[in-house]
Amino acid sequence: MHEEVVERKERTRLYQKMAKEGTLENFTVGDFVLWSRVDERLQDNKLMVRWVGPYRVTEAREYSFVIEHLITGDDFEVHGSRLKFYDDASLEVDEEILEHVAKQGIVLGVERIREHRFNPITKQWELLVSWRGLQEIEDSWEPLVNMVHDVPVLVANYAEQQQDEEFRGQSQRSVAGNRIYMLKCDGL
Repeated sequence: MHEEVVERKERTRLYQKMAKEGTLENFTVGDFVLWSRVDERLQDNKLMVRWVGPYRVTEAREYSFVIEHLITGDDFEVHGSRLKFYDDASLEVDEEILEHVAKQGIVLGVERIREHRFNPITKQWELLVSWRGLQEIEDSWEPLVNMVHDVPVLVANYAEQQQDEEFRGQSQRSVAGNRIYMLKCDGL
């Protein structure tokens, strides 16, 4: 019993010390880490973090690390407090890990919009999007309203080049509505 009490006191002391002083993260180049990212999709400006990854550490700096996305190859500079150790450099990155990373809600850059269609099931316009850093087979149909919110200029430029008058009209109304919404948000 006495041993358990001593162990619990020591553990509590260490936790309090870490909370007061902070912890120094020590990853080495080649390690795999998880990244704590704020999920921006939540409404009401609430913040919620999600651990995503793994990412490969490519550079260790004084207070931050440069990590590489396993699929896109994009680099991100991240403070060490936002990283959690996943595995060392000996991790074999196989198809299962890559599939796991691909299914996470990562933010991908839009390379281009390839096509558009009206989906009769959802009753909304959709855009076939090519993603920067991904292969053509990974292109996906995305709702017009989502793309107008994320990349309004790209959607407007694409719509201007289309012969489909119904689509052009809907996309122009969506882009205009998004601008009004953004102006209202800026005024708050």
